[in-house]
Amino acid sequence: MLQQLDDSLWVAHRPLRFLFAEIGTRMTVIRLEDGSLFVHSPVLLDQPTRTDLDQLGPVRFVVAPNRFHHLFIGECNRAYPDAKYFAAPELSSKRKDLRFDAILDDSPPGEWNGQIDQIIFRAFPPLNEVVFLHRESRSLIVTDLLFNVQTSESAYTRFLMRLDGGLGRVVVARSFRWLIKRRRAQARSTVDKILSWDFDRLIVAHGDVVARGAKEIIRAAWDFL
Repeated sequence: MLQQLDDSLWVAHRPLRFLFAEIGTRMTVIRLEDGSLFVHSPVLLDQPTRTDLDQLGPVRFVVAPNRFHHLFIGECNRAYPDAKYFAAPELSSKRKDLRFDAILDDSPPGEWNGQIDQIIFRAFPPLNEVVFLHRESRSLIVTDLLFNVQTSESAYTRFLMRLDGGLGRVVVARSFRWLIKRRRAQARSTVDKILSWDFDRLIVAHGDVVARGAKEIIRAAWDFL
Protein backbone atom coordinates (compact mmCIF):
# COMPACT_ATOMS: atom_id res chain seq x y z
CA MET A 1 0.00 0.00 0.00
CA LEU A 2 2.97 2.32 0.50
CA GLN A 3 5.17 3.17 -2.48
CA GLN A 4 8.86 3.68 -1.79
CA LEU A 5 10.41 6.66 -3.60
CA ASP A 6 13.81 6.75 -1.90
CA ASP A 7 15.77 5.07 0.89
CA SER A 8 13.81 6.82 3.65
CA LEU A 9 10.79 8.10 1.75
CA TRP A 10 7.38 6.55 1.02
CA VAL A 11 4.01 7.79 -0.23
CA ALA A 12 0.46 6.46 -0.24
CA HIS A 13 -2.11 7.73 -2.76
CA ARG A 14 -5.83 7.38 -2.06
CA PRO A 15 -9.06 8.49 -3.76
CA LEU A 16 -10.57 11.76 -2.53
CA ARG A 17 -13.45 13.81 -3.91
CA PHE A 18 -13.62 17.59 -3.64
CA LEU A 19 -16.49 19.60 -5.13
CA PHE A 20 -17.60 16.32 -6.73
CA ALA A 21 -14.25 16.03 -8.55
CA GLU A 22 -11.88 13.11 -7.96
CA ILE A 23 -8.55 14.77 -7.20
CA GLY A 24 -7.05 12.10 -4.92
CA THR A 25 -4.81 12.74 -1.95
CA ARG A 26 -1.35 11.61 -0.91
CA MET A 27 0.38 10.90 2.39
CA THR A 28 4.15 11.21 2.64
CA VAL A 29 6.17 9.20 5.16
CA ILE A 30 9.79 9.93 6.07
CA ARG A 31 11.92 7.65 8.21
CA LEU A 32 14.16 9.83 10.34
CA GLU A 33 17.72 9.02 11.36
CA ASP A 34 16.61 7.43 14.65
CA GLY A 35 14.22 5.09 12.80
CA SER A 36 11.03 6.91 13.78
CA LEU A 37 8.44 8.02 11.24
CA PHE A 38 7.35 11.52 10.21
CA VAL A 39 3.87 11.26 8.66
CA HIS A 40 2.74 14.18 6.49
CA SER A 41 -0.96 14.66 5.65
CA PRO A 42 -2.21 11.20 6.69
CA VAL A 43 -4.75 9.31 4.60
CA LEU A 44 -7.42 6.89 5.78
CA LEU A 45 -5.78 4.40 8.12
CA ASP A 46 -7.17 1.15 6.78
CA GLN A 47 -5.54 -2.03 8.06
CA PRO A 48 -3.11 -2.51 5.12
CA THR A 49 -1.90 1.08 5.47
CA ARG A 50 -1.43 0.77 9.20
CA THR A 51 0.39 -2.55 8.79
CA ASP A 52 2.79 -1.00 6.28
CA LEU A 53 3.45 1.96 8.57
CA ASP A 54 4.09 -0.25 11.59
CA GLN A 55 6.55 -2.35 9.59
CA LEU A 56 8.56 0.75 8.67
CA GLY A 57 8.99 1.99 12.22
CA PRO A 58 7.23 3.73 15.10
CA VAL A 59 4.98 6.64 14.11
CA ARG A 60 6.34 9.47 16.27
CA PHE A 61 5.34 12.67 14.42
CA VAL A 62 2.14 13.40 12.49
CA VAL A 63 1.75 16.66 10.57
CA ALA A 64 -1.40 18.44 9.37
CA PRO A 65 0.33 20.77 6.88
CA ASN A 66 -2.45 23.27 6.19
CA ARG A 67 -5.92 24.32 7.31
CA PHE A 68 -7.66 21.80 5.01
CA HIS A 69 -5.56 18.64 5.35
CA HIS A 70 -6.84 17.36 8.67
CA LEU A 71 -9.52 14.83 7.69
CA PHE A 72 -7.73 11.76 9.04
CA ILE A 73 -5.85 13.26 11.99
CA GLY A 74 -8.53 11.98 14.38
CA GLU A 75 -7.91 8.40 13.25
CA CYS A 76 -4.20 8.89 13.85
CA ASN A 77 -4.90 10.32 17.30
CA ARG A 78 -6.63 7.07 18.18
CA ALA A 79 -4.25 4.71 16.40
CA TYR A 80 -1.03 6.38 17.58
CA PRO A 81 -1.72 8.05 20.93
CA ASP A 82 1.99 8.25 21.77
CA ALA A 83 2.85 10.23 18.61
CA LYS A 84 3.31 14.00 18.68
CA TYR A 85 0.90 15.99 16.50
CA PHE A 86 1.80 19.19 14.68
CA ALA A 87 -0.68 21.61 13.09
CA ALA A 88 -0.41 24.41 10.56
CA PRO A 89 -1.10 27.84 12.07
CA GLU A 90 -4.77 28.41 12.98
CA LEU A 91 -5.83 24.83 12.29
CA SER A 92 -6.10 23.94 15.97
CA SER A 93 -8.72 26.68 16.50
CA LYS A 94 -10.68 25.36 13.49
CA ARG A 95 -10.58 21.74 14.68
CA LYS A 96 -10.79 21.95 18.44
CA ASP A 97 -11.97 18.35 18.49
CA LEU A 98 -8.55 17.13 17.37
CA ARG A 99 -5.47 16.72 19.49
CA PHE A 100 -2.46 18.82 18.49
CA ASP A 101 0.67 19.13 20.58
CA ALA A 102 2.47 21.94 18.74
CA ILE A 103 1.98 24.57 16.04
CA LEU A 104 4.35 24.59 13.09
CA ASP A 105 6.40 27.66 12.21
CA ASP A 106 9.35 28.46 9.96
CA SER A 107 11.88 26.76 12.23
CA PRO A 108 12.00 22.95 12.24
CA PRO A 109 11.53 21.54 15.74
CA GLY A 110 14.39 19.66 17.27
CA GLU A 111 12.77 16.33 16.44
CA TRP A 112 13.61 16.72 12.72
CA ASN A 113 15.91 19.74 12.59
CA GLY A 114 18.74 19.14 10.12
CA GLN A 115 16.75 16.48 8.25
CA ILE A 116 13.60 18.31 7.17
CA ASP A 117 13.34 22.04 6.45
CA GLN A 118 10.07 23.95 6.48
CA ILE A 119 8.53 27.33 5.69
CA ILE A 120 5.01 28.71 6.03
CA PHE A 121 3.42 30.19 2.92
CA ARG A 122 1.70 33.12 4.65
CA ALA A 123 0.62 34.87 1.46
CA PHE A 124 -2.47 32.65 1.25
CA PRO A 125 -4.05 32.72 4.74
CA PRO A 126 -6.96 30.37 3.91
CA LEU A 127 -4.36 27.59 3.74
CA ASN A 128 -1.47 28.72 5.95
CA GLU A 129 0.36 25.87 4.26
CA VAL A 130 3.69 24.63 5.57
CA VAL A 131 6.04 23.48 2.79
CA PHE A 132 8.68 20.87 3.65
CA LEU A 133 12.01 19.79 2.21
CA HIS A 134 13.38 16.33 2.94
CA ARG A 135 17.09 16.93 2.56
CA GLU A 136 18.27 13.34 2.14
CA SER A 137 15.99 12.55 -0.81
CA ARG A 138 16.01 16.13 -2.16
CA SER A 139 12.21 16.11 -2.14
CA LEU A 140 9.93 19.13 -1.81
CA ILE A 141 6.58 18.27 -0.21
CA VAL A 142 3.53 20.48 -0.83
CA THR A 143 -0.14 19.95 -0.23
CA ASP A 144 -2.54 22.41 -1.92
CA LEU A 145 -0.21 25.17 -3.14
CA LEU A 146 0.54 23.15 -6.26
CA PHE A 147 -1.53 20.61 -8.20
CA ASN A 148 -0.30 18.12 -10.80
CA VAL A 149 -3.41 16.35 -12.08
CA GLN A 150 -2.28 15.07 -15.46
CA THR A 151 -5.54 13.40 -16.48
CA SER A 152 -8.69 11.81 -15.07
CA GLU A 153 -11.25 9.22 -16.10
CA SER A 154 -13.93 11.67 -14.97
CA ALA A 155 -15.03 14.22 -17.58
CA TYR A 156 -16.27 16.48 -14.78
CA THR A 157 -12.90 16.36 -13.03
CA ARG A 158 -11.12 17.21 -16.29
CA PHE A 159 -13.53 20.11 -16.85
CA LEU A 160 -13.10 21.48 -13.32
CA MET A 161 -9.32 21.21 -13.41
CA ARG A 162 -9.16 22.95 -16.79
CA LEU A 163 -11.42 25.69 -15.46
CA ASP A 164 -9.06 26.16 -12.51
CA GLY A 165 -6.03 26.17 -14.82
CA GLY A 166 -4.63 22.92 -13.55
CA LEU A 167 -4.98 19.96 -15.90
CA GLY A 168 -1.91 18.33 -17.39
CA ARG A 169 0.76 20.40 -15.64
CA VAL A 170 2.10 21.54 -12.30
CA VAL A 171 0.14 24.66 -11.46
CA VAL A 172 -1.07 27.01 -8.75
CA ALA A 173 -4.86 26.85 -8.89
CA ARG A 174 -6.34 29.84 -10.71
CA SER A 175 -8.83 30.27 -7.88
CA PHE A 176 -5.90 30.83 -5.48
CA ARG A 177 -3.89 33.24 -7.60
CA TRP A 178 -6.01 36.38 -7.22
CA LEU A 179 -5.64 36.38 -3.43
CA ILE A 180 -1.96 35.46 -3.58
CA LYS A 181 -1.33 38.38 -5.96
CA ARG A 182 -2.66 40.75 -3.29
CA ARG A 183 0.36 39.70 -1.23
CA ARG A 184 2.74 39.48 -4.17
CA ALA A 185 5.91 40.63 -2.38
CA GLN A 186 5.35 38.25 0.53
CA ALA A 187 4.57 35.37 -1.82
CA ARG A 188 7.61 36.09 -4.00
CA SER A 189 9.89 36.13 -0.96
CA THR A 190 8.62 32.72 0.20
CA VAL A 191 8.85 31.19 -3.27
CA ASP A 192 12.41 32.50 -3.66
CA LYS A 193 13.33 30.89 -0.36
CA ILE A 194 11.83 27.57 -1.46
CA LEU A 195 13.66 27.75 -4.80
CA SER A 196 16.94 28.30 -2.93
CA TRP A 197 16.59 24.84 -1.36
CA ASP A 198 18.31 21.81 -2.88
CA PHE A 199 15.59 19.60 -4.34
CA ASP A 200 14.88 17.68 -7.53
CA ARG A 201 11.66 15.78 -6.70
CA LEU A 202 8.22 17.29 -6.06
CA ILE A 203 5.58 15.46 -4.01
CA VAL A 204 2.08 16.90 -4.25
CA ALA A 205 -1.04 15.82 -2.42
CA HIS A 206 -3.19 16.08 -5.54
CA GLY A 207 -1.87 14.65 -8.77
CA ASP A 208 1.34 12.96 -9.82
CA VAL A 209 4.76 13.05 -8.20
CA VAL A 210 7.42 14.83 -10.26
CA ALA A 211 10.41 12.51 -10.06
CA ARG A 212 13.08 14.89 -11.36
CA GLY A 213 13.61 18.41 -12.64
CA ALA A 214 11.06 19.82 -10.21
CA LYS A 215 12.81 23.10 -9.46
CA GLU A 216 12.39 24.58 -12.93
CA ILE A 217 8.84 23.25 -13.15
CA ILE A 218 7.96 24.99 -9.90
CA ARG A 219 9.67 28.17 -11.00
CA ALA A 220 7.45 28.18 -14.09
CA ALA A 221 4.30 27.50 -12.04
CA TRP A 222 4.93 30.66 -10.00
CA ASP A 223 5.80 32.94 -12.92
CA PHE A 224 2.49 34.79 -12.45
CA LEU A 225 3.95 36.67 -9.47
